[in-house]
Amino acid sequence: MDKGRIGIFGNGLSGQGVAALCQKHQLIYEIVDEKDGLLPHFDTYCCCVFSPGFPPSHSYWQQAKAHGLPCWNEIDFAAHFTNTPVIAITGTNGKTSTVQLITALLKNAGHSALAVGNNGQTFSKKLAESSCTDLTYFVCEISSFQAWSLRYLRPVCTLWINIAPDHLYYHGSYASYIEAKQQLLHQTQSLKICGHPLKPYIKDPTVHFSPPLEAMEKMLRDFPACFSQGQLENFALVQTFAQKWNINEGVLKKTMTEFAPPKHRLYCCHRSSNLEFWNDSKGTNLHAVQAALKSMSQKQSTAWILGGQDKGEDLNSFVETFNDYPSIEVIYLIGNTGAQLAQKAHLFHAKVIHCETLANVFRHLQQAPSIRTCVLSPGFASWDQFRSFEERGCQFETLARSFPSL
Repeated sequence: MDKGRIGIFGNGLSGQGVAALCQKHQLIYEIVDEKDGLLPHFDTYCCCVFSPGFPPSHSYWQQAKAHGLPCWNEIDFAAHFTNTPVIAITGTNGKTSTVQLITALLKNAGHSALAVGNNGQTFSKKLAESSCTDLTYFVCEISSFQAWSLRYLRPVCTLWINIAPDHLYYHGSYASYIEAKQQLLHQTQSLKICGHPLKPYIKDPTVHFSPPLEAMEKMLRDFPACFSQGQLENFALVQTFAQKWNINEGVLKKTMTEFAPPKHRLYCCHRSSNLEFWNDSKGTNLHAVQAALKSMSQKQSTAWILGGQDKGEDLNSFVETFNDYPSIEVIYLIGNTGAQLAQKAHLFHAKVIHCETLANVFRHLQQAPSIRTCVLSPGFASWDQFRSFEERGCQFETLARSFPSL
């Protein structure tokens, strides 16, 4: 790391983690956050570290490059300060669950492993808190926001779960989104494992693919946690990793049977005498909704809560997807995209009600005595009405628990 002042762009979790690591190593830095109105001083920087909130099209990226400055994201920056091997996890859906599974698997196999990255435990902050010299591995969740600009991090292994259109407002196109994920494969030193659905997108002959789910169905059925289609994809990938990493089947089975998925990922959060409530608030894109629909396809008389912050998705795809599931009786629309989807109400096979808020959904639900299952798998981000998908999911669960039995 060259001596000089480090420009840190963004004062959120990533920026704060970088600042903490700078403090630990007595490095001079300046935080530039657009909310504060402070302009960058590129002439005084030795390098720049960008938070995910600064897309590749942002003028600050262009100005930093014009000044000839090294530009890193938070994960790249953190990698300068450790020699501990990194196992990277990416994908459109299921990253956090897979990070937790791999971390648990490594621990059960006798290694010391720590989960970091896009799961809320920033790599920089963890390195600032401890040297982590006793660790065998970091297991790092990496989003497309971070993957596209990776230049320094060299994972010993990368697991790429799946791909579906997401964050198009940030990357500009689906092709650019895929390219962002592929950058992580380019950076990987040795083992590359991808989910079977990724075969059409990846031509790298060194990549190992997990088998199709049909080939693993009997084995996966033995594990009680693997309810959703998304979890099945995660487990298939983890099984492939265990085989390539020489972890025995007993350790794998122990890990999978004991695994409890993170909250807000399609689980039954409340049952009344006549109604089940399923929380999948983390389902923030079409691919996640499709997995939830497939998982819930055997349920009857289902109400679905759909909508949130627009991220550039094709709304017609949601219409087409829902029309493949006749068990959906009513679709309750919320959030910014609720009004847009309401204009397409005549295209849905199910009854569509524009509720705007979760509280209004539950008022309408009281007038629907035939509904037996209510699912929150909104398909869009939460930022229009909530601070996070966790807050949205918690509000849903609170409303579910206070819902009167009909």
